[in-house]
Amino acid sequence: MNFNDRLKPNTEFIIYRPTRLCTHHLDVINELYLPLINAEASMVYIYMNESASHYEPLAVRFHREIMDEFGMALSKFSGELEKLEAIGLIRTFVSNEDHDDLFIYEVLLPLSPEAFFKDPMLSLYLYNTVGPDAYRKKKERLIYPAMPENISEVTRKFTEVFTSGSAEGFSVPQESFRKENHSFGPNMDLDDFDFDVLYTHLKGTKIDRAFFTKEVRMLIVKLSALFSLNAYDVKQILLSSTTQYAGIDKEQLKYEARRYYQKENGSRLPKLRKGDEPPENEGGGSSYIDSLENINPLDRLNDIRGFSPSEQDLKLVTDIIAKTALPNGVINLLLEYVYQQKQGDLNYPYTMKIAKDWEQKGIMSAKDAYQSIMDFRQQKKNASQRAAQKYSYRERQGERRPSWMSGGQQKENRKHKTDSKEKTEDQTPQKTAKDDPELQKMIEEFRKSR
Repeated sequence: MNFNDRLKPNTEFIIYRPTRLCTHHLDVINELYLPLINAEASMVYIYMNESASHYEPLAVRFHREIMDEFGMALSKFSGELEKLEAIGLIRTFVSNEDHDDLFIYEVLLPLSPEAFFKDPMLSLYLYNTVGPDAYRKKKERLIYPAMPENISEVTRKFTEVFTSGSAEGFSVPQESFRKENHSFGPNMDLDDFDFDVLYTHLKGTKIDRAFFTKEVRMLIVKLSALFSLNAYDVKQILLSSTTQYAGIDKEQLKYEARRYYQKENGSRLPKLRKGDEPPENEGGGSSYIDSLENINPLDRLNDIRGFSPSEQDLKLVTDIIAKTALPNGVINLLLEYVYQQKQGDLNYPYTMKIAKDWEQKGIMSAKDAYQSIMDFRQQKKNASQRAAQKYSYRERQGERRPSWMSGGQQKENRKHKTDSKEKTEDQTPQKTAKDDPELQKMIEEFRKSR
């Protein structure tokens, strides 16, 4: 059950807030966060902070209170809460106990102005939301001047002022104390980008996998989400922002990502919108699958191979064009599919076999080829599940339970086991493409590529 289905007026909640908002925190919320999440979400955040002051820590409350205070339906509250969660100001937890509908809302302090402006996603979304003039004024209001130059520190050390005393009977406290629980920025995860595909694209380049620290990988995740970049796009950007000895320059990486996006989209910059909101230009352009129809397979091969295809690669593409009636879109999708399946190896016999098979099936568009791939993957998964299911119900020699363990219920249990087996075999649920994480990863790669 979706956890939001548990959200009712009488559903209990706890606010976990180790420290209070201060004036400078409110300044950051009003100046930087409010333009991105709007007034309603900002008020929910401030209410969760301030209302906690009127209760004991971890006091149990009811969601009806929020409905009464804001005159807001729970569906509306849930939508505003999603914004706060996504931008990194609230973390939501639910109880794992059966029949215990309890939500815990952990309230995080906003990023510091410096961390906000240095975050590639938040700063660019703010710039695009308020415009360059307002962006500059907001930044100027939050800037604090640096210390004067040509100074020397003369601060006394602790040991120069104090001496240590007796530590008899003392132990280090283990309790949890009040603390500043800061946001980490947009709620992103390293799994939100397929680095395995990226590493495959980077084979043979000067970019070493050792360059990909956790900080660099998280930056790539944010940039890929911000600019809708796939692994191939990121590869091109990395080639322009990496040196063999210095590694990946993070500032150059951000610059190159923005330049790459604007090259594809003119001067337009990405805007922040919820996932259920349609893009401004929805319906105005073609999908990636459709765009493959208009690309020459030799040009796509050059893109895949970084403009250094081997003689075998060229022979493969030339033979597919000459020996089959497959159109460009189908050939291009075939090349990408094999490239991913074989981890960068465009195996000649394997590729030609699929090409002949698709030709015999009458596949004449990239969409048909794409559907064929999904159907094939689903058939394999279903066959594997049926085999595993059949094996799991097989009673192997040496694994029968002794009669003294079953007692008088042995016959009844055997009958129940048989009935369960027949029911399971007759009612095996049909899986869809959404149930295959590996397939979804490939679909996302196809959808985002250019």
